[in-house]
Amino acid sequence: MDVWGRERADELAALLDVALRGEELSSDELLGCCWDDPGIVLGAPGGQGAVCASFQDHGGRGIGFIKLIAVAPDARRQGVARSLLEAAHDWAFDQGAAEIRVGAAAPFYLWPGCDVAHVEALCLFESFRYWAVGAEVNMSCPTRFRSDAPAGVSIVRALDDSAIERGLALVRREWPNWVAEMSRAIEQGCCHLAFADGDASDEAALGFACHSVNRAGWIGPMGTDPTRQHSGVGSALLGQLCRDLQAAEFTEAEIAWVGPVSFYAKAASARVSRVFRSLTLPRSAARP
Repeated sequence: MDVWGRERADELAALLDVALRGEELSSDELLGCCWDDPGIVLGAPGGQGAVCASFQDHGGRGIGFIKLIAVAPDARRQGVARSLLEAAHDWAFDQGAAEIRVGAAAPFYLWPGCDVAHVEALCLFESFRYWAVGAEVNMSCPTRFRSDAPAGVSIVRALDDSAIERGLALVRREWPNWVAEMSRAIEQGCCHLAFADGDASDEAALGFACHSVNRAGWIGPMGTDPTRQHSGVGSALLGQLCRDLQAAEFTEAEIAWVGPVSFYAKAASARVSRVFRSLTLPRSAARP
């Protein structure tokens, strides 16, 4: 397999356009998730298929991730996908991975698992002895959704240095694993923060919300200070994200890797739009 450098991002995007129709992944999104997040992109000779893998250390346990695998339709059932996946496994195990997971390579992921609509991919992973460990969902809601901020609360875009630091203070305290995603959203101008009116300048934010961190039009991460949940702060933040996306001509917002299904269903009448299987392959179960 050939190692693809970032100069081949356009080529990977073109491959995905024919191999994964409807995903509409841009070169910039692929750069951000496949190259800027350390890992490797391997391509089949001739460019008819590619796989992206990454490696992370989770408390001393190495985990490899298959971030994407795609083969052009006219090259399928010729062993290309199997060869690509084998090469990705070899690379991940060489890094010290004790297991390999499909998707879910937070913070900079393309999907939270294997979409259940991709039956061929599910069969491929099953043939390599992966097994399902759960399921994740995306939800979607119309970008026309709006919700006023509760009395005494203001929603602002994360532009001011002081506001940014107060927002990061909340995330570091409550959801430290989301700092990298939030930081990227701030850089891209796609993060909003909620503050209590009249707060001292050293008080943390009440909530935060981001969109288009990894995929244009995808919402997340977002969260509200646990002491202010069920007060309308989260709904107001969601409404601001929808305002941004409607201005960018999206009619639907895709809420990625949903945790609290009931919040989005009640706040914005969101519905489940995609279902993903979480898959894992321990090194001990991998084919020799």
